[in-house]
Amino acid sequence: MKKLSILIFVLALGCGVEEVTPTTPVDDNFMTGMATKINMGVIMGVNHTVSGTATIYEQDGKYTLVLDPFQSQNGPDLKVYLSKDIGAKTFIRLGVLKSTTGKQSYALPANINLSEYPYAHIWCEAFSVEFARAMLN
Repeated sequence: MKKLSILIFVLALGCGVEEVTPTTPVDDNFMTGMATKINMGVIMGVNHTVSGTATIYEQDGKYTLVLDPFQSQNGPDLKVYLSKDIGAKTFIRLGVLKSTTGKQSYALPANINLSEYPYAHIWCEAFSVEFARAMLN
């Protein structure tokens, strides 16, 4: 039991050891003023320091998730997900986290039913560790 506890502890902290996500602030060109806000949620860190806002916009029939403002603790293999459940057991991978700081946008699949995906996540795939989540209302 002690070995299992140590293994779980190491895996939970493992995503904070390597820093491979770019740290240069990004400011992508998605024009939020030209789009319609659909859903929004506050990003909260899950055992990691992450903050900001996740907003889904619609423009010309296409949906985009925008993280702005955004700030995250670094880690390896960080991805952006939308999920059907709080634990991200059923999810759509939107892409690699572009930077640990700054405005960034991620295109959503054309056929997505947004009512089925109420959570946005920052997820470390290498260690299967959640960094942050936002409930999109």
